[in-house]
Amino acid sequence: MMTIQNSSAFLALLALSACQTNPSANPPRQVRSVGYGSVTVYPDYAELTVDADFTRPRLKDAVTEVQAVVDQVLVLSKRYAPGTNDVRVSSTSSNKEFGYVKGKEVFTGFNSSQSVTVRINDLRRLSPYLEELLATRISRIKDLSYGHSRADSLRREADVLALVDAGKTADKMCAALHVRRGAVLEASDSSSPESSHSGWQRPAADIELYSKSFGGRGFKMSPELLRFESTCSLTSALE
Repeated sequence: MMTIQNSSAFLALLALSACQTNPSANPPRQVRSVGYGSVTVYPDYAELTVDADFTRPRLKDAVTEVQAVVDQVLVLSKRYAPGTNDVRVSSTSSNKEFGYVKGKEVFTGFNSSQSVTVRINDLRRLSPYLEELLATRISRIKDLSYGHSRADSLRREADVLALVDAGKTADKMCAALHVRRGAVLEASDSSSPESSHSGWQRPAADIELYSKSFGGRGFKMSPELLRFESTCSLTSALE
């Protein structure tokens, strides 16, 4: 008698478990797609840093020489970059400088340096500005790079294009499978943090001025087109 009751209870438990719904047993049908978007524009500003760097036997002389060049650069730069935040000046750095003579480290003088960072918002004025800079006693022009003032909105535009492309891709997949696409379940994008290619860093140029023969010599730096890229992943339900 006890054996029959135990068997009946066991069968009842099996029947109850069979009636319970397992949410992971029948996942909703989905379609996943990836879309790409990009916006290509010409840069509308340039940014560069100008260094004044001198080593002299006396620290006072090195600092005075640096300050004279920086003052000249500031007057020149504010003509080409009149905006409130277009010209930024770093603090002066001074150090002892050493060199090697016959394998021995010897004191060569006191070094003083200072930098001026300039943003040129009219690219047509960049070449004449650089020509005038080269006529001064600056030590180098570094980090010459290009960007766009509407970078954030252009990046968002690329995001939208990527989302639209992902939707079109999903529709094509559904058409090929003879099914209908339903509601969007999930969407995510991964746009590049800055413009141009994947893993982009703004192209930059450094110009070392080893000889005053560079003074007054003109040159042109042709900026490359900037490309804002985005990738969107889309998950949609199937009807």
